[in-house]
Amino acid sequence: MENENKILDKLLKVPIYTVGAFTIDVQKRLLTIKGDSKKLTNKELHLLIMLSANTNVLLERKYLLESIWEENNYFNGRSMDVYLCKLRKLLSADPRLNIVNIHGKGYKLIAPAN
Repeated sequence: MENENKILDKLLKVPIYTVGAFTIDVQKRLLTIKGDSKKLTNKELHLLIMLSANTNVLLERKYLLESIWEENNYFNGRSMDVYLCKLRKLLSADPRLNIVNIHGKGYKLIAPAN
């Protein structure tokens, strides 16, 4: 679990991520598209950064839970499902982006190559 935390800490040091038409400002926790910004919660930011840094790559559910919530249990899993739903709604402003659930495995952010 310590290794997963180091990975997230490393990802949080990158100041700006670009995914599709969005930019993610890590310090300000802002998701921006065409001048319209939305403030993200810490969990939304962490989840979005993990997915954005690994576009088009399957991330296992257990890995995400242990990296962000530090524990893989039912309640944290349900919490993550809610955050994924929120992120899907936010990302719907760019129809090229999609967070897909790979049943029994995990999640993948489908995005065009930048």
